[in-house]
Amino acid sequence: MRVASLATTFLLGLASGTDAAPLDEGRAAFEAGRYEAAMQAFSDGFRQGDAASGYYLARMLELGLGIDPDPAAALRLYRLAAEAGHVEALNRVALMHYRGEAGVAQDYTEAARLFGRAAEQGDRNALFNLGKLHFEGKGVPKDVPKALANYRQAAELDHILALNTLGALYRGGGKNAEDRGQAKAYFERSAALGNAVGLFEMARITLEEGTDPAHQIDAHMYLNLASARAHPNAARALQDLTAAMARSDVELAQGKARAFVAVPDAGAR
Repeated sequence: MRVASLATTFLLGLASGTDAAPLDEGRAAFEAGRYEAAMQAFSDGFRQGDAASGYYLARMLELGLGIDPDPAAALRLYRLAAEAGHVEALNRVALMHYRGEAGVAQDYTEAARLFGRAAEQGDRNALFNLGKLHFEGKGVPKDVPKALANYRQAAELDHILALNTLGALYRGGGKNAEDRGQAKAYFERSAALGNAVGLFEMARITLEEGTDPAHQIDAHMYLNLASARAHPNAARALQDLTAAMARSDVELAQGKARAFVAVPDAGAR
């Protein structure tokens, strides 16, 4: 299947009606690494009017999965999917304006406008990205309170970067117990979702709270999980902590790590 023919077909517009089957088939094929079958299913779904199929097809074109990358064709498909109501596609269009990709000029003002539209529809990536623009003063006036409000909305939807950003901001400004408590709460949620940064930061916080065996066991569990998820500093920290612990406590910590199950992502679509 050629990119040019795909782009030409979809620029003609969407047919009426939707069918979930092609989307489900496409996702299953994608997970199995059958990219050609996935592209065909997403193509069929998009022609039938399913905006989500168009989004996934555009992602494959953008990333070059099963086909040569074609960001310009991907952008055209993202725009069509966004016009059909797919909010994640709208966020991708905004990102391309933010970065100056796919043949569009870098334009922070347009990116902020598009992120804002997607954020109004509750897209957690757009909420975070809009917050970042407010934090940096790009395309919109610098407004830290507004940025934090956007970050918090995204964090409530389990956006990992928002959780970790808020955790770091509260940790860095942790002049009082309330700030430190906020930092811990955000990192704790990130860790519960299985994120390496959240897990590593929870190990640090746990050892700051105490170095008795109970705290060491919990910190060891966090570091073990963070190391398994390739956090760059976790393996060395885990090695140092293991050397300082009783063997029986290490075994308890390893058992807790094996029993760990990430909580469901509240913002997953």
